[in-house]
Amino acid sequence: MNKTVVNNGRQRELDWAKAFAILFMVTIHVYEQLSVVDAEIIPSDPYRIIMEFLGGPLAAPLFMFCMGIGIVYSKNSIPGKMAKRGVKLLRNGYLLSFFKGTLPTAIGLALGCTAPWTLTDSFFLVSILQFAGMAFFTIALMKKFKFSLPAMFGTSLILSVIGGMLAKLDFTDSWVQYLFGLFFNTNEHTTFPLFRWLYYPVLGMIFAYFLQRTEDKNKFYKRLFTVALVCTILVNVAYIAAGIDIRTMFMLAGRVYYAQSLLHYLYITCVLLTAMPIYYFLSVKIKGRRIGAAVEYLGKNLDVIYIWQWMINSYTQSFMILLGVPNFTIPYIIPVGILILLGSIGIIEFGRWIARKFQKKETVKLAA
Repeated sequence: MNKTVVNNGRQRELDWAKAFAILFMVTIHVYEQLSVVDAEIIPSDPYRIIMEFLGGPLAAPLFMFCMGIGIVYSKNSIPGKMAKRGVKLLRNGYLLSFFKGTLPTAIGLALGCTAPWTLTDSFFLVSILQFAGMAFFTIALMKKFKFSLPAMFGTSLILSVIGGMLAKLDFTDSWVQYLFGLFFNTNEHTTFPLFRWLYYPVLGMIFAYFLQRTEDKNKFYKRLFTVALVCTILVNVAYIAAGIDIRTMFMLAGRVYYAQSLLHYLYITCVLLTAMPIYYFLSVKIKGRRIGAAVEYLGKNLDVIYIWQWMINSYTQSFMILLGVPNFTIPYIIPVGILILLGSIGIIEFGRWIARKFQKKETVKLAA
């Protein structure tokens, strides 16, 4: 491996990774929110286990992992610009929480419906956008103080342990649960607190360090796949031998997936490092222009698609409840997920078309 950077520019395998990540995210949200499946029941059939596995390690952790890679490859990764990006992500996270959660909850309560959470809970939900904002702040701060990658990695592990300890405290009756929820689990609506999930973008930064210095990506990914696959098998065997239920590494029941631990990190790291070579070889072998363009589009627009798929999902759920429409049965989960993904893209492109029309009119006015 080179000591200097030799591999810059857009890495197509990241587009493939992010494309599959958003597809799995959309589908698991339909599975969890709109289907007849009770996600609080531990999955036992192969279908549910596969669904929750794909929507687990290969969704949010992969998204965060790619975010870390993007930080290293970005030309705007200086602390000041990263902090500004963090502000925007945090803002977008709370705007999304308001429009997908607080607003429909308020309307439902006004119409006499019951809600699974309070208006305050719905707004201060700590989702992946809030986490991304906090992660950008934290990594910017560490870069400001010139933390090395090993120091960042060690810090993420220490914060994870601290987060696990602090999560045992009871903040149920205090407003500070919503502030502290950005850092560690304080209630059932804290899904992606900083301390428990910072590990994945830092892991992505470390991966990017080696990727940037790789001259022969083909050889790099072949070796990585072999080592990571063997490690994945060994970790599974070791966990089973130790009496650890593998399903707790990704299942939704009991919210154990959101309370990430060192055991989760080891398991999911092996999965991520096994998946990345697969995405690389897909990017190399599948050369159709339309497929390549679609994958690149999904990779570039993952964050915006994420926002709109939640909007469609939440309001679909609200209308189904108001109209008494039953939840979708299992065969419809994937088709509905695809429709929501396509609907999200349609809204994004319609908005851009309107923006272009408006901009064109303004240009004509100025020219006149």
